[in-house]
Amino acid sequence: MRRTMGTTLAAAALGTALLCACSGPTRFVDPEADLPYYETVAIIPFTTLAQDRAAGLRVTDVFYGELLHRDFALVLEPGQFDAAMRKIRGGTPVTNPWSQAELARLGEETGVQGIFMGTVRDYEMVREGRKSFPLVCLEVRMVDTGTGRVVWSASDTQKGGPGFPILGFGETHTLGEMTAKVCQDLLSTLP
Repeated sequence: MRRTMGTTLAAAALGTALLCACSGPTRFVDPEADLPYYETVAIIPFTTLAQDRAAGLRVTDVFYGELLHRDFALVLEPGQFDAAMRKIRGGTPVTNPWSQAELARLGEETGVQGIFMGTVRDYEMVREGRKSFPLVCLEVRMVDTGTGRVVWSASDTQKGGPGFPILGFGETHTLGEMTAKVCQDLLSTLP
């Protein structure tokens, strides 16, 4: 059975696309962590290094919804948690680094055992040919409030783009869709 050069190239391109699609987030899970211990968690608004200064808040909202959907633990309502953060921090921005003592006080004040923190590295539309596609890069970690120790951490970068050339199958066109995909993929690494 003889293959033509076009068939071979098409098969190679499809294989490469599938391999790229299968690459997923990198993750770390503390081998000594007792994840069922974390019955109540909260999220500190994510910091952003992206050009869009509101990206941290936007991605935090999506992550919150995806975390609720995952049913990992009871997630403290953001408004309630925000009030506790302001009480402990005063005028210091919540996106500034937290000390172990501050995390412990925050845990005692709110009853949470774990806190999710994150950094949005990229959040933009990038041009590819005549179209623009979303690019999202996110790093998230869960920190134990009592010890300040990182229990879980994951990062992922995904860019929308031409999926299969026929009918645009597999394309992601909006930052909202891509953010949800990245958050879902990151949370899928949480045991």
